[in-house]
Amino acid sequence: MATSPGQGDLIDDIQVRLESRGWQAGSGQGWRWVDHTYQNDDATLHIRYLPGAGAIRFEFESEEHLARLSVSFEDSPDRILDLITRDQASLSEETWRAFAASLIELSPRVLSLADEDGDDEVITDPDEGAAALRETEWE
Repeated sequence: MATSPGQGDLIDDIQVRLESRGWQAGSGQGWRWVDHTYQNDDATLHIRYLPGAGAIRFEFESEEHLARLSVSFEDSPDRILDLITRDQASLSEETWRAFAASLIELSPRVLSLADEDGDDEVITDPDEGAAALRETEWE
């Protein structure tokens, strides 16, 4: 997969940063995309990022819940990665909503949000993202 100048560096930076914090590479290992997983005692977080897509997709999974969130990654990748690596160890069912709300605040655009039913709700602005997060059913 070809990347434009700078995108390969971004992919490398993201991969190195995540892996240095205990994330495990998935299908993206050694390739030009990010597909990583982090597990703590309470939850699993998957991250996928393809160059050129401009969005990063999160999948949160715990024993009883599954949620997905896609946010714009173009304007604030460092701040988003800082948030992820700062909060990864404490991620749980109780902290997911606050974590997702923090991502929504950092990202200028939330693309989709889904609960365990797997139905993505397309989001067009941050206010819709915050409202969708409040309304997401967990059980």
